[in-house]
Amino acid sequence: MRNPHLKCLTILAALLCAAAPAAAQQQLNENISVGGVNRSYIVYLPVNFSPAENMPAMFFFHGGGGTANQGIFECDFRSLANSERFIVVYPQAINSTSGTNSWDCLGDYHGGIDEMGFVSVMIDALADNYNIDTQRVYAGGYSLGGSIVYDIAAYLPDQVAAIAPVAANMWEWTLSDVNWSTSVACVHLLGTNDFYAPYGGNDYSISTDAQNSHFVSLNGAETDPLVENLGGNITRYTWAPGDGCHGHQHYRRQGGGHDAPSGYPQGPQWIWDFVSQYSLDGVPGCNDADCPGDITGDAAVGVNDLLAVIAAWGSSDGDADGNGTTNVDDLLIVIGNWNATCS
Repeated sequence: MRNPHLKCLTILAALLCAAAPAAAQQQLNENISVGGVNRSYIVYLPVNFSPAENMPAMFFFHGGGGTANQGIFECDFRSLANSERFIVVYPQAINSTSGTNSWDCLGDYHGGIDEMGFVSVMIDALADNYNIDTQRVYAGGYSLGGSIVYDIAAYLPDQVAAIAPVAANMWEWTLSDVNWSTSVACVHLLGTNDFYAPYGGNDYSISTDAQNSHFVSLNGAETDPLVENLGGNITRYTWAPGDGCHGHQHYRRQGGGHDAPSGYPQGPQWIWDFVSQYSLDGVPGCNDADCPGDITGDAAVGVNDLLAVIAAWGSSDGDADGNGTTNVDDLLIVIGNWNATCS
């Protein structure tokens, strides 16, 4: 008589083998050539991934001397990616003038490694391979990885909608060497006792106050922040989007050291909650009240807006009245403001 326990074990083994390939494919090791240099990165796809979703992409750059795998534990977005539906990318640094496995930040540390090219090529590859939403690409990083996301904001503002540097302040040369003109939303987490990024700045990096002022001014954000005490010696400052549709946010951890996002009570969640509001053009619809009926965002109401409402009928994409559905009411708003122009 056949052993029933053996039969159960055989069935269980078959189920596990069948499930293993799907689980393994959720996290992928990718390689790509950048100017003849081989670069690598980890891609995490949320469960039940489909390219048809056209998901946002969240990059996270590991600390100096680390690895892409370590970056996962510095800021583990994987469970959020599953629930909030986005792709996570953990790039790998190579040896540079900054050190082993360290990002070659521009300016005084530039050693000839095309890090900005690496970012651009990854974005293009993700668009080709996974159909990411290129209007909603975000870049965060820890320590030296946080330092490089300021360079990304400076040099690639047409490709990255928001940045999230942690335990890092902007280098002096990143601020001074760039003609900053394009808004980029920023959320920043820093402890007041961080040895790497002194809160008050030093000879190499600007102070946190100067950095906040820079992004508030660049983004046309409201000048008076909302101040919230979150407990655990953490205070959140939020400068809401103004006419420029881009805001700024800072988490101050009183007495905190060189803490990675995963060392904060809700670090990854706080980062995602902020950046995910933004596309390259800012918070979608933030100026709609100033220009009712301008569905296409071209500062005029006309035939293109009419066609946009018709194309989006029944969805939220052409919603002019803010009720979440494109219908006859939105059509009437467009007709009622026909030929209006907005500043």
